[in-house]
Amino acid sequence: MSKGTRTSTPRWFNKAVNRLMAGRSLNLAEARRSFTWIFTERIPFEKSKSFLLLLSRKGETADELLGCVQALQTLEKLHKTRIPGVMDTCGTGGDGRRTLNISTLVALVIAGAGGKIAKHGNRAISSKSGSSDLMEAFGVKLSASRKRMILATRRSGLGYFHAPYHHPVFSRMQTLRRSLKRPTILNLLGPLVNPLRLDYQLVGVGDKRLLPLYAKVLAKLGRKNALVCHSQDGMDEISTSTPTTAAWVTANKVRMDLIRPKTLGLKAAKPKDLSVGSVEESKQRAQDILTGQDQGPARDTIVLNAAYGLLICQKARTVREGIALAERSINSGSALRVLRQLKDWSN
Repeated sequence: MSKGTRTSTPRWFNKAVNRLMAGRSLNLAEARRSFTWIFTERIPFEKSKSFLLLLSRKGETADELLGCVQALQTLEKLHKTRIPGVMDTCGTGGDGRRTLNISTLVALVIAGAGGKIAKHGNRAISSKSGSSDLMEAFGVKLSASRKRMILATRRSGLGYFHAPYHHPVFSRMQTLRRSLKRPTILNLLGPLVNPLRLDYQLVGVGDKRLLPLYAKVLAKLGRKNALVCHSQDGMDEISTSTPTTAAWVTANKVRMDLIRPKTLGLKAAKPKDLSVGSVEESKQRAQDILTGQDQGPARDTIVLNAAYGLLICQKARTVREGIALAERSINSGSALRVLRQLKDWSN
């Protein structure tokens, strides 16, 4: 988004800004219209910036976030393709823990156990290695076409959708995002704008306050089954060492829960067990887990999150059954085979 591309602001948009300045929220239609104009660069740069900062200061509502999502979906003509039973494990990131790529490995394990994953992802934000960084290190072509990734999802169980490549609006917003110098509603979009129409979703959030917000939006988006989670040790994942607060979304209903890992017999992971310092280290750790060389707490963290993913997409009836399926996916080499097939499909 280039500065100064427009010189006038419509009256209705100024009214929306005034409402935000007064600490009042926008309804769904107002939010959708405002973001449609911001995304198409019909609002002056500084006015767009003020709008986003005021919204962040007030605190985004479910209708405001949903309006933002719907504006993007309409402009990019998303959700034209549907694969029955498809799922995503993309989280918000931003927990500052610099962990290995848990959600990406979880996606591979679920796909290896028979799930269908359309993995949405990007480069690192708060970590040393984002999903796209890891996939690229493994030889996956990030600019592979949408058609090719849909085929990969259908045939091998996992397609990878690099957000900037599949969202031209994101690319246009980069200048605006960089100018804000703080997280805004644009940082919340990743898990909500998968290029495919999802049935199931496992979403880790880096801030506990986002739990009810994401749960409400996922319910409004019509997910058949979804889980939003944040662990008490601060991770945007399900933890093996401390309880994890979770919001279950089913049939437009939200139910809060507390996941207690100690009853499941898995190794408790300390922060040092999960941290990585570079993309190369993340790749090596991922390879060790997928080839069975790493049988430690990092692997058990992947297994636990994958177990809940398998429960969500109805491949497992219980968490313990999900754990057994996730372990088999790794031990049999199925998860690693999915990664190799994804690399082949993307190239």
